[in-house]
Amino acid sequence: MKYTEVLRKIKPSKQDFNEMSKFSSALLKEAGKIGKGFFAKPMLCGSVAKNTWLKDKNDLDLFFLFSPLLPLKKLKQYGLEIGKQIIEKFNGSYRISYAQHPYITGEIIYNNRKYNLDIVPCYNVKNASKIKSAVDRTPFHVKYIKKNLKFPDQVRLLKQFCIAHDVYGADVKTQGFSGYLCELLIINYGTFERVIKDAIKWRAGKVIDLKYKPKKEFHNPLILIDPVDPNRNVASPISPETFYKFIHAAKGFIENPSEKLFFKTYASPYSAKKILNIMESRGTNWHVIKFKRPQITDDTLYPQLRRTLKTINRIINDNGFKLMRKDFYSSEEECVIVLESEIWKIPKIYKHIGPNVYSKHADSFLKHYKEKNIFIEGENWVLENTRKYTLITDLLKNIIKQNEKTLKQKGFPSKIAPLIRK
Repeated sequence: MKYTEVLRKIKPSKQDFNEMSKFSSALLKEAGKIGKGFFAKPMLCGSVAKNTWLKDKNDLDLFFLFSPLLPLKKLKQYGLEIGKQIIEKFNGSYRISYAQHPYITGEIIYNNRKYNLDIVPCYNVKNASKIKSAVDRTPFHVKYIKKNLKFPDQVRLLKQFCIAHDVYGADVKTQGFSGYLCELLIINYGTFERVIKDAIKWRAGKVIDLKYKPKKEFHNPLILIDPVDPNRNVASPISPETFYKFIHAAKGFIENPSEKLFFKTYASPYSAKKILNIMESRGTNWHVIKFKRPQITDDTLYPQLRRTLKTINRIINDNGFKLMRKDFYSSEEECVIVLESEIWKIPKIYKHIGPNVYSKHADSFLKHYKEKNIFIEGENWVLENTRKYTLITDLLKNIIKQNEKTLKQKGFPSKIAPLIRK
């Protein structure tokens, strides 16, 4: 298919390029002046610097490169001071964000256009093997892409396709394709279509060879070695679910290429009645646990929510119940855990298989359970034991009644434990 109409919608216009150029020049000019006082060199990074940015995505990454001899404490301090001064110079607003170290995230209005800006300090190392923090690689990424990428519009198509299918972003919430990975895929395959045509053949453990051999073994669904750091898999953030979601989307595109597949479609919300009908038709049992969202970033929250789900699932399995599916949702105000149970009601007694009758442990088993109903089945001692819970509802109620210390001991994360309890 032809992509002219898609590109018309997603590629910045000439005016967009002109306005971005004006703002970038003004920004770098001020950054140079301010950075000079801290012996730091500004560098524009991100998709704007690599000419792969999308229309209406006025997001810029401004890095400040410091001497590797500067102590980390000073790097953090100077980075925040520089960031604040730059935002204030343009009469913008800012907040402090956190990754491996703190940085400034700001908003600036320039010539009636809003720009989102991340101002990040890093070390000006000679090569990526000398990095002292993860962000030190970024300038090398920018240089590599600017040197090797020949078809930036193909990157835009791939990015937009990933956005449309909710697989774009290497953050812990999405666990998907980063912009840098999209750029490397286009460098390797040449076009969006070639990526998609090969993707339908991908299977977990797929290795894409950019002629850079890994220095260690990676266990990820997709493996593409970072050309500036052979110790790093650029695709490591991608989860198995996201990986196969992308493959499914690629198959849909190959079967029926359409402009519609580059843009999100939103289903109409179900009515409460329809939801109840679907739940009843499945013949399963449902529970929802809702609690206040902890005041932490998504990068901290989502791993803790995933760990919470695993903990709840383990406790449920240990007590003889079984989940069909589980998931969670988070807004700015609350977190919601949804559990669909396959087995939610079980007998009061259960059979516990003991040691073989010829085992040296048989006597100690009989002595330990002498008050229980014990019998032989085949060549094993067997006992009938009693359960504490026969209904999963009672188990879940008990879990959320536990005190914070007990919940943490059971495996609930530190930020979730005090809020999930009732």
